[in-house]
Amino acid sequence: MTGPQRSGGVNIYDPAQRDPSLSRRPQNRRDDAWIEALLTRAPLGRVATVYQDETGQVWPFVTPLAFAYRPDSRDLVYHTNVVGRLRANTAQGHPATFEVSEIGALLPSTSPLELSVQYRSVIVFGQARVLTDPEEARAALTTLSERVFPGLRIGQHTRPILDSDLARTAVYALSIERWSGKENWADQALQEEGWPPLPPELAWPRPAEAAR
Repeated sequence: MTGPQRSGGVNIYDPAQRDPSLSRRPQNRRDDAWIEALLTRAPLGRVATVYQDETGQVWPFVTPLAFAYRPDSRDLVYHTNVVGRLRANTAQGHPATFEVSEIGALLPSTSPLELSVQYRSVIVFGQARVLTDPEEARAALTTLSERVFPGLRIGQHTRPILDSDLARTAVYALSIERWSGKENWADQALQEEGWPPLPPELAWPRPAEAAR
C-alpha cells in the first residue's frame, strides 16, 4: 500500500477526521495517570523534529536523549550540544513529537503477521523551545540531572551549575499539548490455527522461564 490507509472511505490519518494522538486499538489505550507514571520513571526517549530549508524541503530528524517530565509545568526538559541539528530544528518553531517506550520480550508466532513484542509506550505532541533565560535553563537542567540520577543533588553531590556550563549546552522545554499511551504486554502472541506449534527453542515463554 503506497497511499494513506483508509477505513470505510475515511482517511484515518486526517487530523480533521480523527485525532492522530488517539490509538486505533481501544484495548491498548492507557489513561493519563498511566502515561504520567511512564514519563516519570523512564529516563530516555526520542524527540522528533523537522528542519525546513529555503526551498520548502522538509528534513525530519530523531534525537535520542535523556529527559525529565515536569508535571507542574506539564512539559519535558532535555539538553544537547549548544550547536547542532536539534537546536536548528527547534529554533524554526515547528511542532515536535517525543516518544518514550519500555520493551519486553519478543513474542514468536506460527503466523507471520502475529510476530510481536511486549511494549509500553507514550507519544507526546507539543511545542519545543530553547530556554534562553539562565535561571529557567538552570532549573530545568537541575531537574533533568536529579531525575536521571535518583538521589543525586546538584550543589550537594556536584558543584552548582555555572553560567559557563549553560553557555556550553542548549536546554529545551517541550510543552505538552496532547499525548497518547499504549501497552501490549501479552504473555504470548497469537498462533496460527491448524499449524504445528513452534519448537521449544523458538517458543515463548522458554521452558526455563515458564518453570520459574
